[in-house]
Amino acid sequence: MYKHTDYYKTYGRIMQFNKNKKEPIHRWYPFVEGYSREFIQSIVAEMESTDLMCLEPFSGSGTTALELQNCGIPCFSFEVNPLMYLIARVKMERTYDLNKFDYWYDYIVRERKNANVQLITEFNTLYQGDGKKKWNYDESVAVGVEKLKSVIETIPEEIYRELYKVALASILLEVSNLYRNGKCLSYKRDWKEKKLTEEDVFTKFDDKIKKEIRVDISNLGYTTNVNNKIRLYNEDSRIGIEKKIADNSIDLVITSPPYLNSRDYTDTYMLELKTLGFTKNYNEIKMLREKTLRSHVQIKWKDQSSVNNKLLYNTLNELEQASKDTEAWNESIIDMIRLYFVDMQNIFKVLYRKMKVRGRVYFNVSNSAYFNVLINTLEICASIAENEGFKVLEIRDARNLKTSPQQKEKVEKLLEGVIVLER
Repeated sequence: MYKHTDYYKTYGRIMQFNKNKKEPIHRWYPFVEGYSREFIQSIVAEMESTDLMCLEPFSGSGTTALELQNCGIPCFSFEVNPLMYLIARVKMERTYDLNKFDYWYDYIVRERKNANVQLITEFNTLYQGDGKKKWNYDESVAVGVEKLKSVIETIPEEIYRELYKVALASILLEVSNLYRNGKCLSYKRDWKEKKLTEEDVFTKFDDKIKKEIRVDISNLGYTTNVNNKIRLYNEDSRIGIEKKIADNSIDLVITSPPYLNSRDYTDTYMLELKTLGFTKNYNEIKMLREKTLRSHVQIKWKDQSSVNNKLLYNTLNELEQASKDTEAWNESIIDMIRLYFVDMQNIFKVLYRKMKVRGRVYFNVSNSAYFNVLINTLEICASIAENEGFKVLEIRDARNLKTSPQQKEKVEKLLEGVIVLER
């Protein structure tokens, strides 16, 4: 339907966050999703000028805004997840002082030994306890984590308090009994045998500080006055962009929304959200999920809205027919799919109003499959954007992703790509 351009060689190796894991600042937290800094650089190189105002509706850990900041380009960004918002804030901070950094690190090391903590939580499986069959942290590990957390919270200077909180967040999964297993957290195979101590927690924290964060701060050097931290908002972009961004003001959008893969990114980072107090009970988790893009089934969505789009209409009909012969693992899957594209329409609608004439959008997304039916997310999103007034310049085919075992029978692979739009 639309022009597809082969970008497998160009994008195949830079469309993953893995390449950022050794990059200064980007490596401070082991983010799962997203693209590399090189992807941003490749787009900036395409632009005729760097005199741009940019927008990132789905900030994640801040890769887009941070890399644009390094290029001297201002960028507004929005992120609904409070953990990701904090990580992005910390990575975009420009005023770290090595002497103050060392002072507060020495303070943490000195105070953590004698910190008085209690393992109190509303989350039943977070800490080890009598009568429990499973728990996220062994008691000794939990004590070490809570000691670090309690001392960090007493640091009066916000930028260092937040920085050390991110350092702690970065080691939590490693010292826990869990690992990230695709869409969720699962228990490590040997979690009952492999025991860590309070000192192990301190050692891993110290290594993060000394081997990565301190090294990066000592080498910080900015050649630009652009500060994208002041343009970062902890808000749902479907609402926040309308309130915060002026019409006809944006030259460039680079973004990658949550994919239509039924992954709840609240679940993916649940350990950090619970441990660090971003969510204090199950009701707050539910409230956070309700603010996220409707790409998952953790909430039973009641909205009956739909998009008047022929390609989507045909896909939904095909899914309805296929689901009759297939046992669904969740009854809300088709509602999720329908509402995901309602959210996409809302995003494209507001982006069109905010962009300047000839402004560009680079929209990274992947196709999906359910009930052995291919959902051509790239083409559907392109057609929705076109209906809102955008010109679809091309779809850049980046790489092929594996389908789930349930879909392999009829859908062997899923295309990930970049939709390039112009106002």
